[in-house]
Amino acid sequence: MPTASPTGASVYAGSVLARLMEPRKIVFAFTALAIGWLVFVPLAALLYTAFTEDTGFGPGAATFENFVKAYSDSIIFELYLNSFVFGVGSALLTFIMGTAVAWTVERTNAPGREVFHTLALISFALPGLLATMAWTLTLSPNIGWVNKLLQSIAGPDFKFNVYSMGGMIWVLSTHYFPLAYLLMGPAFRSLDVRMEEAAGMSGANHLQTFSRVTIPLLRPAILSTLLLLFVRAIESFEVPRIIGAPARIHVFTTDVHRAATSAPPEFGLASALSLSLLVVCVIAVYGYRRVTQNAEAFATITGKGYKPVSIKLGVWCWPVSMLIGFMFLTALGLPLLTLIWQSFYKTLATPFVAATTPATLENYVFILGYPIFADAVRTSVLLGVMAASSVVLLTFVAAWIVHRGHSRWSWVLDALAFSPIAVPGIIVGASVLFAYLMLPIGFYNTIWIILIAYVTIYLPYGMRFAASGITQIHKELDEAAEMSGAGTWQIFRHVLMPLLAPVMVSAWLYVFVLAVRELSASIFLIGPGTHVLGTISLTMWEEGGSYGAVCALGMVQIIPLVVIVSFLRWLEKRVSLERNS
Repeated sequence: MPTASPTGASVYAGSVLARLMEPRKIVFAFTALAIGWLVFVPLAALLYTAFTEDTGFGPGAATFENFVKAYSDSIIFELYLNSFVFGVGSALLTFIMGTAVAWTVERTNAPGREVFHTLALISFALPGLLATMAWTLTLSPNIGWVNKLLQSIAGPDFKFNVYSMGGMIWVLSTHYFPLAYLLMGPAFRSLDVRMEEAAGMSGANHLQTFSRVTIPLLRPAILSTLLLLFVRAIESFEVPRIIGAPARIHVFTTDVHRAATSAPPEFGLASALSLSLLVVCVIAVYGYRRVTQNAEAFATITGKGYKPVSIKLGVWCWPVSMLIGFMFLTALGLPLLTLIWQSFYKTLATPFVAATTPATLENYVFILGYPIFADAVRTSVLLGVMAASSVVLLTFVAAWIVHRGHSRWSWVLDALAFSPIAVPGIIVGASVLFAYLMLPIGFYNTIWIILIAYVTIYLPYGMRFAASGITQIHKELDEAAEMSGAGTWQIFRHVLMPLLAPVMVSAWLYVFVLAVRELSASIFLIGPGTHVLGTISLTMWEEGGSYGAVCALGMVQIIPLVVIVSFLRWLEKRVSLERNS
């Protein structure tokens, strides 16, 4: 019997379905759906909770009462002022410290540049919570050993008080300046010194050259770094919690945490406060994107004889190196020395001064036998592995789609993956908690809810690694493989993956270190069997236990992280040598 010929409509529908079922588009849809779920679900829960009343059994009727209660309280002005001063002060000091290291390492011939680079990476491995605890033992007006040392030299009235706004800014800056170094280093590295030499030959002095040539060329990097540091400062939690709370210096992050963990919990109030912090971060990140979108106009690397040249410091060579070395000695050496020394004593002890009690390993024995220590280590490492693997997988596929997918909607995926940078970790933790309390998914009080928060927080960092790695691989390699008959999956597997392997390993290690030391989101999401190292450190500190035991716990965390960062540095050097060979 004759078969009916297909109609035009069925042929069209079949062709549309065939296009939609292309592997490239399926991967795009799955990746966009996964990233969209991670970003939008917690934010939707945050908005919903902010506009509903707290009933004790979940969100109730719609209301504006949460905003009235949050923003009619006189403390709101203090929150805005303290958060702004803390954010601006920390961003400026962090920028100065990090830029000084970047300029010394990338633009000068000062000795020790390789050491400074390695020390900056080691500083990154020191968890913020432990660094903050160490500074309280160092500069506390009552128990700080540096203050006692200074008072014995200069008199009883000479001391630093870490429990102040200046102390908060200093502690955060000593922890974040490696980030400023990593952001400003590439900008200095790509700045052609011959432009400054041309200005000098035209009669400009050093100050005029710096203000009219160097600063304008670095303007995108400077502004974007300052904006990003400001966001990181106002969303930080460890320093405001450990130092600001005892000093009654309240900021948004500590007030959000107070509302969400009060008895009974005020989730609506916490959400209303979170939205204010979220708006500030979104505005700052919008400014960051505006500043960086036209950065190509300030490029100085061209194909015509570009060659980076170091500035010869002459007689200032060693003074500059000693100044940077002193900064590392102060910012990294003092807190690290405090943690190491105190970990061997059960009572407060001053480094290199005879203590009333002998040095002992009892603190380490106590920590290793602590009831939930082994579980916390296991959970932290497992979360770090899963978060790093998930972030790398999602972001490298997303970056491949954005930069190789030839889709007019790829920018949406890029924007989605980068958007969590505007959401403070404490808000991610709170909003993920709200979302999975309401959704009929059994993630509450499990490791999976913490993993969701971690992956959401670190998506932007993985995306930056992935985007920078893929853009360095010329499209002609893809085209050559395609002309040889390779399909999309074969190109991705046999061409891009081997070339991207070093970048992927670096991204994995970077996210792993961040995840293992994360606290702000974890503090909302931990359950009876899901404690992480950061939360048990905070609990032991606030319960007023032995300072020595807390420091021993810190050293147990730091040593593996330093080993990982050292491996990252080795990998970085190996990749650099391979590229230059």
